[in-house]
Parts: sequence; C-alpha cells; structure tokens
Amino acid sequence: MKLRLSLSFLPLIALAGVAPALRADAPPAPPAAAPAMAPEEKTDLEKQMDVIGKSARALKKQIKDSTQNDTSLELVAKIRAAATASLTLIPAKAADLSGPDRDKFIASYQAGLRQFIDGVDTLAGALTAGDNVAAFKDLSRLFTLEKQDHKQFRKPEDH
Repeated sequence: MKLRLSLSFLPLIALAGVAPALRADAPPAPPAAAPAMAPEEKTDLEKQMDVIGKSARALKKQIKDSTQNDTSLELVAKIRAAATASLTLIPAKAADLSGPDRDKFIASYQAGLRQFIDGVDTLAGALTAGDNVAAFKDLSRLFTLEKQDHKQFRKPEDH
C-alpha cells in the first residue's frame, strides 16, 4: 500500500522538478507596449482634400491612356465634387487670424479653389474631346496650383 501511494506521487514530484527548469528557459514576457497615441481626427476639409489627392494620383497614372477616358472622367468628377464641397469649408489656418485678415484669407482660399475647379472643368473638357495630351498638361497645371495653394492655405504640420 505504501508503495502504491508513493508511486502515485512520483509523476507529481518529477513535474515539480522540471517546472522550474521550464520557466527558466522560457523567454521573459515582453514589456507592455506604450499606449498608442490616438491620431487626430481629420477635419471635413482634410477629408475632402484626401479625396482630391487620391483621385488625382490615380488619374495621373492613367490619363495618357485614351482607352481609360471613361474611368478618368469618373475620377475628375470625384475631384470636382470634393473641391466644390470644400468651397464652404474653412482651412484650419484661418483660426490663427482674426478680423479683416481672416476674411481676406478665406476669400483668397475660395478664389484659389474656384480657379482649381475651373482647371478641373478644363481637364474634363479635354478628356471628353479625347485630347489626352492636353488633359495631361491640364492635370500638371492642377498639381502646380495645388502646391502653391497648400503653401499659402495649409497649416504647417507639427512634427
């Protein structure tokens, strides 16, 4: 009886001797990751500008191919809709200004955006006419206009 009782504890004793060795070989748990900073929510204007940017980049890849003019015109329509919606929105940089300076800034922003929309309409006309060379030049002008306007109206990013 004693033998049977001591044999039944033998596996437990063996495991007790191995368990510390297993824990010693196990790699230490990685330290808890620092909580990720929540990204700032984008403004409505930034969301519209993202639509313009993504559509323009896609358009740039296919604009020279006249077989894709239908999808190019769809992208142009997205750009125009987002630009038109942006007319009623105010850039974040305007919050740094007050009074007449703010009003002048907003009026200048809207005038620049109307000029951009006119360029988008010219681009659509060239694509509709099947003139992809002119459409490519129009798109290049829009990218140039975008860079100029971003320098003037976009709030600098904090790093």
